[in-house]
Amino acid sequence: MAPQALDYDPDQMLTTEEAAPLCGYAESTMKLNRHLKRGPKFIKLGDGKNAAVRYRRGDIDAWLTERTFASTSEYSAVARHSQGRARNGIPAPTSHVTPPWLRPTV
Repeated sequence: MAPQALDYDPDQMLTTEEAAPLCGYAESTMKLNRHLKRGPKFIKLGDGKNAAVRYRRGDIDAWLTERTFASTSEYSAVARHSQGRARNGIPAPTSHVTPPWLRPTV
């Protein structure tokens, strides 16, 4: 099957207000997720606390794709391997790949 052409520009810059509904979040959650180093990648336009923030549409779609699962058991397996043993003070095994949304961002 041939890849479908996108009906939008992946480089389109969206405000937090525009990006939030695409992610299924409120604006306040988007802001909190930025602070907690979660959520889709964002662009800070300028320096300082009040500089404008934008999201690329393609980054939002990539973030959503990383969180797409075929079944609850598929999700559960990823979540279990990522968090399971760490709660008991035992490090999680290193033979698995941590899902991107559970990895710390740099």
